[in-house]
This record gives sequence, C-alpha cells and structure tokens, in this order.
Amino acid sequence: MVPSMRFEIHQEGVTRLTSLRNAGGDWRWELVDDAGTVLVAGAGYRSKALCRQAVEALRATDAQTPVISVA
Repeated sequence: MVPSMRFEIHQEGVTRLTSLRNAGGDWRWELVDDAGTVLVAGAGYRSKALCRQAVEALRATDAQTPVISVA
C-alpha cells in the first residue's frame, strides 16, 4: 500500500524544536506522511503566498520530471 502524503504549511515561531534553529516569522512547508513523519522540509519564505507557490510548483511536477545527480 502506498502511504498517503500531504503538504503542511506553517509559520515559524521564535523557536521551533527541530534540527534547525530559525529566526521566526518565516513560512515553511513540509511533506509529511500519514504517520506524521516529515519526509522533506522546505526553506523559509517571507510570505504565506510565496510558500504556497513553492508547494504548487512541486505539486505540478510528475514522474516525467528528471532526477539528476550533481557532484
């Protein structure tokens, strides 16, 4: 069975208990599985609209999007 996933958008507080310390106020997205595990976390955006645009750009990709190795 394929796990279901969802994008979650949130605004950082002054401090968040993750591996990253953020200044706060930035909007961030995370791709989360049905167990609540964060699979991918995006960079900070100054507005919710810019954050949502990034999520929509990711959602628009499909299996035809190439994966390349860099380095």
